[in-house]
Amino acid sequence: MKHIFKICTNLFIITLFVSACNFSSKKIVPDYKTTFVSGSTNNKIEIIDFGGTGQPILFLSGLGNSAHVFVDFAPKFCDKFHVYAMTRRGFGASEQTTNGYGIDTLSKDILAVTKAMNFGKVILIGHSIAGDEITKFASTYPDKVDKIIYLDAAHDRVDIMKIFSNMPQLPQQNPTKEDSSSLVNLKKFVTKTMGVAMPDEELKATSVFDMKGKYISDVTSNDVNMKIVSGVKHPNYKNINCPALAIYARPITASEMFRSYNSLDSLNRKRADTCFILSKNWVNQQIDLFKKEVKNGVVKEINNANHYIFISHPAETENFIREFLK
Repeated sequence: MKHIFKICTNLFIITLFVSACNFSSKKIVPDYKTTFVSGSTNNKIEIIDFGGTGQPILFLSGLGNSAHVFVDFAPKFCDKFHVYAMTRRGFGASEQTTNGYGIDTLSKDILAVTKAMNFGKVILIGHSIAGDEITKFASTYPDKVDKIIYLDAAHDRVDIMKIFSNMPQLPQQNPTKEDSSSLVNLKKFVTKTMGVAMPDEELKATSVFDMKGKYISDVTSNDVNMKIVSGVKHPNYKNINCPALAIYARPITASEMFRSYNSLDSLNRKRADTCFILSKNWVNQQIDLFKKEVKNGVVKEINNANHYIFISHPAETENFIREFLK
């Protein structure tokens, strides 16, 4: 999980906004099948089939995550759709290739998956940096996509890297020996650090544990993360013709955005306050951009939500998606 902790520290580089959460009391027991298909360069890609009947939905995870991050949320839509999730190359059980982490290749991987699974027109739902892949796919292959949904994902990350490139960094939080001693303790640390409880299946898919159950390392090196981040492009919203929904998480205060805010010293609190103000203004700009350029776009916001809105606020997120897909 080290890459996730580093990502959280360098928050704005990949737009992982950590804020307060509202945990759902309902737990869906994972029940799914896992298969593998070939990507655009004959690379192995993991696909989770949650079942259901009807039009296909394909969930795409954020940077650092695998398809297993959706095991609690995605099955909610199996009543009306056939639901799948995809792990991008380099993460989880998908193949780690030497190259191919640019947005063009990643979108071609999605195309290869839709062909291999005989999807026809697909509904894409993506979290975080998967928004870049969704935009690229929808604008390049309009005949392959029916609708697209951004889960705190409709952002221009080229601009954000420019805006926040000189921002002071907050102290990095790393797991202690005790935190790394077991899956249970690691999950507690991740929950405290990121503000949401990651599914056990996701932690297992993205982490390496020894025979005694101690966390050793991440499955994916940070080099892969950086290759993806360096390959982002300005979103081509104007060429999106299908209906598009963008759901944004809206932290209200700096302490909601940064889980460690109350434990920071005065200097780092000021840094956190600066980060919060800059991010708030930047998100406003992103919403305005989406509204202006996406012809059939709809914007929804969830206040006090974590960047992982489908985990922190599953009911609100589900309702917005269902309303959009009617």
